Amino acid sequence: MSGWKIELLRIVLLVGVTAGRIQSLASPFLKESFQLSSSDVLLEELITGPLRGRDIFLFVDEYTRFSMPTLPSDANTILMATHKGFNVGHYPNYCLRGSSYIAILLFSRTPSELFHHLSLSAAWNPTFLLLINMNATQSSMTILDHEVVQRSKHLVLLQPFNKGTINTFLVLTSFPFRARPHAAMSLWHKTYFRSDADLFLDRHPNMEGATLRLGSWCDDYPFIYLRHPSDDQCVGANLDTLTLIAAKLNFSYEVQKETQDQNWGALENGRWTGMLGDLVYNNKHLVINLFLVNYERWRDFDTTYPYHAEGFGFLAPLPPPVPQWKSITYPFTGIMWLAVIACTLIVSLLSALLPAVMEKDSVDYVRHILMVYGGILRQAVQLRGVEWLAAWWLSCIIITTAYTTNLVAFLTVPVYPTRMETVAELAQSHLRLTMQDYGNFVPAALKESSDQSLAALGNKLDLFTYELEYDPGFRGIRNREQVLIETYSYLSNLQMQYNATRYSYLMKEQIYSGHSAWFLPKNTPYTTKFSHLLTRLRETGILYKFFIYHFPPSDGQNQRTQTPRLRVDQLQGAFLLLLLGLALSFSTFMIEYATKKYETNKLAVFQY
Repeated sequence: MSGWKIELLRIVLLVGVTAGRIQSLASPFLKESFQLSSSDVLLEELITGPLRGRDIFLFVDEYTRFSMPTLPSDANTILMATHKGFNVGHYPNYCLRGSSYIAILLFSRTPSELFHHLSLSAAWNPTFLLLINMNATQSSMTILDHEVVQRSKHLVLLQPFNKGTINTFLVLTSFPFRARPHAAMSLWHKTYFRSDADLFLDRHPNMEGATLRLGSWCDDYPFIYLRHPSDDQCVGANLDTLTLIAAKLNFSYEVQKETQDQNWGALENGRWTGMLGDLVYNNKHLVINLFLVNYERWRDFDTTYPYHAEGFGFLAPLPPPVPQWKSITYPFTGIMWLAVIACTLIVSLLSALLPAVMEKDSVDYVRHILMVYGGILRQAVQLRGVEWLAAWWLSCIIITTAYTTNLVAFLTVPVYPTRMETVAELAQSHLRLTMQDYGNFVPAALKESSDQSLAALGNKLDLFTYELEYDPGFRGIRNREQVLIETYSYLSNLQMQYNATRYSYLMKEQIYSGHSAWFLPKNTPYTTKFSHLLTRLRETGILYKFFIYHFPPSDGQNQRTQTPRLRVDQLQGAFLLLLLGLALSFSTFMIEYATKKYETNKLAVFQY
């Protein structure tokens, strides 16, 4: 073997070791007929080879557009643009980002002006980016580190390679999490790269032990929160999930306990605050707190696939219970009571009229009416001669049995008036709305809402500072003056934490319900990695298991069920009914006594 071939083979093997991907390249160099590709045929080999059938967006600079080789006529759609004066706004988004087009940048000098222009727009983010340096005297390795270039999920650089009489291209890519990110794959030859999968490697097979900085706030139960107020350890369902993903992708993470500006994360005067602001301005990599996906967040950040659906709920004060003395009427509704009374009157009337019509003789009307009312009171009477009242007695047994069985429950369980359950009812009530002021978008959204009910809530919203925790909110609930608004899961935990289940309830209707996701800086190339793993954990039920694990049962579930005992105040209705009966009985007795005495005196006077 000649000396230049041995030297070239040594370089190729060294390149393979550097890339971590040693290809079997020795055998072609042993063949005298082997020829590496040159710049004259490079584009044609790319378009008819690994890029065959793919749409191309070709960028050329002023130095290469006149010397560019002829493109094959059988290629798919090829858009062409020049570096100078390129305007992102002239092309639809599907040409500038995603995998619809493969972007090829052809240059003879570093395209600094083009990169500066592209960096001003978040729209530029092609999934496949191919950089071709046509200037053999210029090294373009540093281009791989540019922020605009690193946006792409798949990245390849073709750098001219000259050694002796060999003029070809070195194929390089970038693994950003490695200590030495630049990696050579091999020398270019169409037989080595038969498909786009051979050319575009996965640049993020794992994170290579990198440390991701979380833009987090450990006050988002049950997703991420402090285990104890006096403890610095953050736990939560989302942290458990991130730990599994970190083990899969080989990275660690640093947790931030709270944001510097004490804001949650909202767009204020064109600038992001809180945790989302940390992604933009403070070099954070990931936000795993509960954030709903809306248009502004989707526009300015990368998001994973949604993993949870939730909205903002309302914790309202329970209305005062209905007086206990009314409990004796609770087993039946108003319509039921009217039906029983009406049926009793009708049967009483029939029991008095039918015997008079049928017997045509003197009838004891009082006896027949008392027999009907005896059925209601379940008094034993003889039905001799009025057997048709048996059907009435059977109905009375059913009605009184149902009343008695329901009465037990209503005597022991407090009864409340109808609760508010909708936003419209809350807007029309005298209750005000209260919320902790931690930089959430809800206060501004309520005031700017076109919905009348939401706008009314925004106009009577009171904010209290973060330092006071939630004490002012629950004070307003206890005083039946305010309704607390917060994300539904967090609100449920607050209700248990403040032992407020006795005097508050969660309304059924929620507002601003939506899907929540994890957020990353815009155009992060490994977003899809997180999305895929997060979705798989959700589909397998692991996310739900973590959620339930960090959401303990309420105090009522922990207590053993005990048979309730009746109290005097719960039997107010029964005692009042007893007193009423005694009063009626005593009044009847006094009337009978007075009448009897009057008749006796009258008889004595007559005899005298």
